[in-house]
Amino acid sequence: MGARLRISPLVRALVAGGLIASGAPLLACGKSSSSQPRAHATAPGEHSAGSSPSPAQASAFARSVNLTAADVPGFAASSTHEGETAQEKRLEVRLRRCAGAVGSGDALAQQQSPSFKLRRDVLELTVSSEVTVARTQASAAGELAAIRSPRVRSCFSRYLYSLLRTQRNRDTHLSPVTIVSGTPPAPGANGSFGWRITASFSVAQAKLSLYVDILGFVRGTARVTLVSSGALRPFPAAIQQRLYTLLLARATAHGL
Repeated sequence: MGARLRISPLVRALVAGGLIASGAPLLACGKSSSSQPRAHATAPGEHSAGSSPSPAQASAFARSVNLTAADVPGFAASSTHEGETAQEKRLEVRLRRCAGAVGSGDALAQQQSPSFKLRRDVLELTVSSEVTVARTQASAAGELAAIRSPRVRSCFSRYLYSLLRTQRNRDTHLSPVTIVSGTPPAPGANGSFGWRITASFSVAQAKLSLYVDILGFVRGTARVTLVSSGALRPFPAAIQQRLYTLLLARATAHGL
């Protein structure tokens, strides 16, 4: 296809920083929920609003929640790390100016799982997770509110379109990147978020698409994100739902 969509650290930080999506159902996520997030009771081991877990607790929580190779049989962990080009860094600066400095620079912990890949002929699937622990629930809630603006989604769409243009072949025509938002169910969480990003290409007479789903939730001071992608077709909905549910169950069991 000649183009790939790499989710940069800044993009992960902005999305993991909290997106409560508005209204429209997210494809591959089942039925969307229009109800407002409900507060949950403080369970043993959790911290009340305004309190802060220790860095050690935050790191242990992230390790307990993130995906492992055992969670995705048949997928192989990627051992390569792709550095960012100068052009990609310039585009990130432009994104930051457009969307605002929403991130997790003061987080107690921020850990990513390996990127797990499955390749079958021209079909390629990838999935990974990220856990970020803020200092307080108020901080996590503030980031949710900050990134809720439709302007942020517009900024991301333009950024991703520009990013893909730098990676495509000369004979590849790229259509505008679309982002559909939704609210996947997350019982017991303070809020959930979801994006379906679609990038469509035309090469000669062939039309190809790249799909990236970013799903997540906020529970207490923790923000958990699942990033999955598929070339030619979306990441399988059943696997995506299983992994999302698994992350939610782990976050609940090991709640801060």
